[in-house]
Amino acid sequence: MAAPIHVVMHPVTLSDNARTVLERRYLLRDAAHALVETPEQLFARVAEAIAAAEPTPELRARWAQRFYDTMAALRFLPNSPTLMNAGTGAGTLAACFVLPVEDTLDSIMSTAQAAALVQKYGGGTGFSFSRLRGIGEPIASTHGAACGPVSVLRHYDDVSRLVTQGGKRDGANMGVLRVDHPDVRAFIHAKDDGVTAQRFNISVAVTDEFMRAAAQGGNVTLRDPRNGAPRDELPAAMLLDEIARAAWRTGDPGLLFLDAMNRANPTPALGAIEATNPCGEVPLLPWEACTLGSIHVARFWQPEHGDLDWTALREHVAIGVRFLDDVIETNQFPMDEIAEAVRGNRKLGLGLMGFADLLIAAGIPYDSEAALALADKLGRTVRDAADAASLALGNEKGAFPNWERSIYAGGPRYRNATRTCIAPTGTIAIIASASSGIEPLFSLAHMRRMGDGTLLPEVSTAFEEAARAGGFAGPELVDAVAHGARLADRPEVPPAVRRRFVTAHDVSWEWHVRMQAAFQAHTDLAVSKTVNLPHDASVEDVRAIYVRAHELRCKGVTVYRDGSRAAQVLQHDRPAELAAAGPGALRRQHLPNERPAVTHKFRVGEQEGYVTVGMFQDGSPGEVFIKMAKEGSTVSGLTDAVALLTSIALQYGVSLEQLARKLEQTRFEPYGPTANPEIPFATSVLDYIFRWLRQHFLDGAPRAEQALPSGVTCPDCGLQLAYLEGCLTCASCGYTRCG
Repeated sequence: MAAPIHVVMHPVTLSDNARTVLERRYLLRDAAHALVETPEQLFARVAEAIAAAEPTPELRARWAQRFYDTMAALRFLPNSPTLMNAGTGAGTLAACFVLPVEDTLDSIMSTAQAAALVQKYGGGTGFSFSRLRGIGEPIASTHGAACGPVSVLRHYDDVSRLVTQGGKRDGANMGVLRVDHPDVRAFIHAKDDGVTAQRFNISVAVTDEFMRAAAQGGNVTLRDPRNGAPRDELPAAMLLDEIARAAWRTGDPGLLFLDAMNRANPTPALGAIEATNPCGEVPLLPWEACTLGSIHVARFWQPEHGDLDWTALREHVAIGVRFLDDVIETNQFPMDEIAEAVRGNRKLGLGLMGFADLLIAAGIPYDSEAALALADKLGRTVRDAADAASLALGNEKGAFPNWERSIYAGGPRYRNATRTCIAPTGTIAIIASASSGIEPLFSLAHMRRMGDGTLLPEVSTAFEEAARAGGFAGPELVDAVAHGARLADRPEVPPAVRRRFVTAHDVSWEWHVRMQAAFQAHTDLAVSKTVNLPHDASVEDVRAIYVRAHELRCKGVTVYRDGSRAAQVLQHDRPAELAAAGPGALRRQHLPNERPAVTHKFRVGEQEGYVTVGMFQDGSPGEVFIKMAKEGSTVSGLTDAVALLTSIALQYGVSLEQLARKLEQTRFEPYGPTANPEIPFATSVLDYIFRWLRQHFLDGAPRAEQALPSGVTCPDCGLQLAYLEGCLTCASCGYTRCG
């Protein structure tokens, strides 16, 4: 039995928000839910538990004290699961896991169970659904049809709903689908209704080939993931536009640049990277996990010298690397497959937080060449120091077991296959009183919504100090800033102060992307960075961000337009009329008084009518009017009501794809042949209208050989028949009825 370790607990200086977060989520409680731990005891618990991985009593005591000192000084903090669980005997210490999903029922269900265990232990999970066959594809063993990736996504979301991570936070997931998967369009819109898969971030994995095709007017071939057989062909530019429009509306999906991730894969002999953790900054192989930690770089600023203490920074990077490597040894994993994969590659991700604080202290605007230069130097320094520390550990304790099968074989004997990563640092940044990751300040005063609904006011103390020193502090300015006012609109604020305190929405998207790329150039894994856009940003802006991020060799990109979700983590105080509507109030997008529209005449059976669609500025539908030939009929009243509800749904951000999926193939009279050769048969007026809407606004020009759903079931096998060249055809059993 190893002798117990006891560190000297120096006092910790914390902000009010930091204490609130620690008390609500991190400090231990007894059976009566009373606090039984102080912040100092938490850091001591963690330091002693992690240092227990060291081989001798002397090393354990030495490193436990160093670990405590650097955490208590808020210069380095590990990811939340380590702070919550180290030394408790419960839960995992890693935040990020990727689990495999193969195209079998056994794999789908066993991975759901694995995800439940990981999330119960406190980890977030990522999945690639790209190996699953598309919806409706035949299943030979049961003569049935595949449910497709989106149905599996929904199932995993239900699993997360049942499991709260470590009893302390909601389940977090990432779902990934390749851009050439047959179900990619359904996946893009999987979260459009604001209800489905809300415990998931979703990302489309795009290739260099796809991005070139989108730029050059080429096509993307959608292929069966089992054998590569072509299933469809779409204009790549149209598909990229559709992704951009969905992200503009809801913030999902993000993009992952698959080839860039795999070019940096340290162990390609073990497999290709297909998915990431929930925030996208940790590309991992199946069954792998990664432990993260961050250095608070602003705490190394020396105002008397006008520079960072680079020597101290390198020393703390080395401490952080050793800490995270010891986490791998002390961690308890929920499954043997995970333990084997983690200890085989020993991946860790040391990053930084407080970058915006550092720039403010240095008087450097975020959107400036000087900021990019500092980012480059900082990223290079952290990378080099982390590499040196891992190399020293490799010499001391041995290289990671899969070293011989890695890109480093014959070269540096690193202890860890990856060393650096830049995470979003949400709650640990609050504990450290740091700005998040490498993000600019969201604003100078805002409310932060925690996972349990707690609202924390966050005000830039540096701005308060600058305002007092400059003589322009006052309640009117503070109130205006809290409600989202820009400093550029406040004449009492000097121009130099406005530039120094530039915030997320003042920074153009180009600078956001360039900053991400500057850090990515020196980061083993990836960079968590959100390109925050103002509410009035356009779909074209989102598309341009995708193209630029790919050009600059980022590994992925996430775009968020302010107010595109009903609830968001960071928000300004809301105006009275919005607050009165309640915490879940949605924002309706009204059409301009003069807007473009298109009218289409149709016939279904013996019933004629007209559908008129008014459009938003970006060309997407915003309102629908349906006029039937027989006014006052039941069908006319029904279609009027559906048109009204559809218009309201579109204006509140529900996608046409989601609406069409629900209303296509509805069955009631009148039904039958139509006057439109592109939709030869409709099962109802609504079936026709929403299939026409899909073709006109989503699919582009129809293809001659495209099989169209009929809504009629096959008399032999019970699956839905499709219209192809004028015949009803069953893709499963081959039944055909023509004429």
